[in-house]
Amino acid sequence: MDEISQIFDRVFKRIFTFSDKAITNLINGLFGTDYPPDSQIEYSNRENTKTDLTHTYSDLFIVINKKWHYHLEAQMYHDNAIVMRVFEYGFYHALETREDNFTLRFPEPVVIYFSNVVKVPETSSIRVVLPDQQEFTYTVKNFAYLEHDIEELNRKKMIVFIPFQMVRVRDFLIADGKARILTENEIQELKNFIDSDILGSIKANLQVGNIDLKDYDQLLELLHQLYQQIILQYQKKGGDKDMKPLLPGAMELPNDKYRFRIDELEAEIAGLKEEKAAIAEEKAAIAEEKAAMEEKNAAMEEGYTALAEKYAALERELEVLRREHQQ
Repeated sequence: MDEISQIFDRVFKRIFTFSDKAITNLINGLFGTDYPPDSQIEYSNRENTKTDLTHTYSDLFIVINKKWHYHLEAQMYHDNAIVMRVFEYGFYHALETREDNFTLRFPEPVVIYFSNVVKVPETSSIRVVLPDQQEFTYTVKNFAYLEHDIEELNRKKMIVFIPFQMVRVRDFLIADGKARILTENEIQELKNFIDSDILGSIKANLQVGNIDLKDYDQLLELLHQLYQQIILQYQKKGGDKDMKPLLPGAMELPNDKYRFRIDELEAEIAGLKEEKAAIAEEKAAIAEEKAAMEEKNAAMEEGYTALAEKYAALERELEVLRREHQQ
């Protein structure tokens, strides 16, 4: 795997630190499901140990609402062997998550191709033949990313995949392994694409609630990282080293200073919350002690009153005895 492919692979895995709502929207868009936005997302173990003690690593298993299992694999280029590996990963996942010793439930798989790939069918299949000659077909859905435009990503609420539009930027800057020399019109075209299509889509999805503010910040960060790497590759392949940013300032993280301050304030608030809880606990202990003291004081008052009454009674009895003695 080349350097830029490794970066895109890391970005793909980073996406799944986003909010449950954002990931639910992505699954609905990929598989045509209709899970509610407040669905619970869990990530299953990616590492499987084979019988020869070697390990296999899949890209991602997602469990929705503790019931529905999905398997996502990302590829930059077409790979004829990927279906067999997806079957293998799915088999080990089914073993690991089985509810009993009689049923294996495979997760629903999809292979996502992020680069331009030639003639990738909608699905890929393998034939599984059992010893008694029964057979079944294992089918994997393919999703060729660049065949789906930004408008479709927005319509299906798959905005967390927007960073991979940088593949289009890369292909626009680098052709046949060489950096292209862009005209002024091409530079302006690329600026408009980044500003209006990519950044505009992220802002629109934030405004309608498809992502939260943290998702928004992370998307900007991922775009920034990919942009920097693509420009670096462009320059290594002979591109203009003095080329100005395609969109000055737009690929910076304008919310960084706010996000860092928010993190500081959240940490401070968390500390104050703990301090407040400790004070409340101490106050409750004091109140409890005070109540105990008041109860003890009331008991002592009651005892004192009883003793006073007894003392008065004894005084009266003594006075009576003295009078009788004098007579």
